[in-house]
Amino acid sequence: MDTLQDIQFLDRSLRDLCGVSDGARILDFGCGAGGAVKQLQSLGFDAWGCDNGLFRQGDYQPNEQMLEITPAPYRLPFDDSFFDAVISTSVMEHAQNKEELFREIHRVLKPGATMMHVMPGKYYLPTEPHIYVPFVSWMWPNVPRLWLALWAMAGCRNEFQRGLDWQETCSRNVIYCKTGLSYWPHRRFKKVVTAIFGECRFADDYYVRNATGGAARLARKIPLPHKVTGWLVGRTRMGILIATK
Repeated sequence: MDTLQDIQFLDRSLRDLCGVSDGARILDFGCGAGGAVKQLQSLGFDAWGCDNGLFRQGDYQPNEQMLEITPAPYRLPFDDSFFDAVISTSVMEHAQNKEELFREIHRVLKPGATMMHVMPGKYYLPTEPHIYVPFVSWMWPNVPRLWLALWAMAGCRNEFQRGLDWQETCSRNVIYCKTGLSYWPHRRFKKVVTAIFGECRFADDYYVRNATGGAARLARKIPLPHKVTGWLVGRTRMGILIATK
């Protein structure tokens, strides 16, 4: 989340869905270069961040509040019951080890604290939002190489693939689908998260009512209850998963 409107939505969601206020200790799980961490700090939160491979990112400067995750055994670099809330934005579709990470998030949350994940749905339309190939999230984990090759031959490229021939583009997308993506349907999230937290909720109607994205704005114009449009948007665009320890 980089724009002012996105950060304002995140700020409001933290207060409404996680029940936190100024000064709360927040973890941005999968923080990247730390842009949201800095924005949340400027809004009055005690914001922290963690990610894989942070120290290898050219625009990242290590500091005591943005730390690397230990990969094996998987562990967040924080004490038990450390945070008032844990959040992520567009991270869950990449995490290959969701059960491990949810257990670690549960560990670092204080009793009564909440995690909140803003994430794309399993049936994201019109194209997978990272490689821009249609229906990849629908097909995952069994995305046919032929499907990726056809779209590469048709000229489909993301911003990192411009200038590549179709064979190289296809090969990179095959690898990315195997190692960089992990799309779960809502029911699978609910099963795993409930086993760890004792509950799992989807605030997709809240996303429709308050988010700044085009899908949410369009859904607000549809004369249907937000529960209905939220269900649709949460599965075909973006939604919110929450659970309280």
